[in-house]
Amino acid sequence: MTNNHKKVIINADDLGLLPGVTYGILYAHQFGLVSSTTAMVNTSFAKSSLEEAKKYPKLGVGLHWVLDAGQPIFSPKSSLTDHKGFFKKGKELMQSAHKQDLKNELEAQLELIDTWYGSITHIDSHHHMHLHIPSALEVIIEVAEENGLAIRTFSESDRKKQITTTDFLNYTFYGEENVTVENLMTILSTIKPGTTEVMCHPAFMDSWLSETSSYHSTRMKELAVLTSYEIKGLMEEQSISLIHYGGLADGY
Repeated sequence: MTNNHKKVIINADDLGLLPGVTYGILYAHQFGLVSSTTAMVNTSFAKSSLEEAKKYPKLGVGLHWVLDAGQPIFSPKSSLTDHKGFFKKGKELMQSAHKQDLKNELEAQLELIDTWYGSITHIDSHHHMHLHIPSALEVIIEVAEENGLAIRTFSESDRKKQITTTDFLNYTFYGEENVTVENLMTILSTIKPGTTEVMCHPAFMDSWLSETSSYHSTRMKELAVLTSYEIKGLMEEQSISLIHYGGLADGY
């Protein structure tokens, strides 16, 4: 899909994780460069967060498929869960996960986001678990094709499946040292023709964030950078079009 134009999707992960995360993402969309987000649907704040997202029709919303945090939507008893009904983690999850259980859970999360929000643009996964669990990439490709959705991918080989995705993905706007205006300007100044996703995780700090996520204060730095005048000016200077995943197919 590469062409001479430069198009960027700035996607904020974790909508619905916590109120501070949700409102940080929506602020970064309204006053900054976030054009897309992916929502978690198995949290206490998921439904209300998606209701808030409906107020911003130009924001592309996808599913942040969760497999290693909290409890599943489909069933508390499967190869994905421990004896308490919570998702397994790490190597234990990777070794035990069965393909049908993965597909059941993905379809259940898709059905729930459709109920609470409506049509979405794409699918990615929390902590990129679809790239770490055997058969999960196969599942996400199958389900995305069945539902006419794009997905986030990392490798060139994934595209041989004729999936809808971006030409490139940049995930280097992450971590205390890398979340700076200068780094984001470098990322945007050096993107290639075609479509590139730039991942981000902006948030406002709330009383839950530092207790829930090891990545917390840097999210506030991300929010400041994503709403900075320097970045907005660079986008205009470089003639970079800001789109969301829906634009991969319909020319948004």
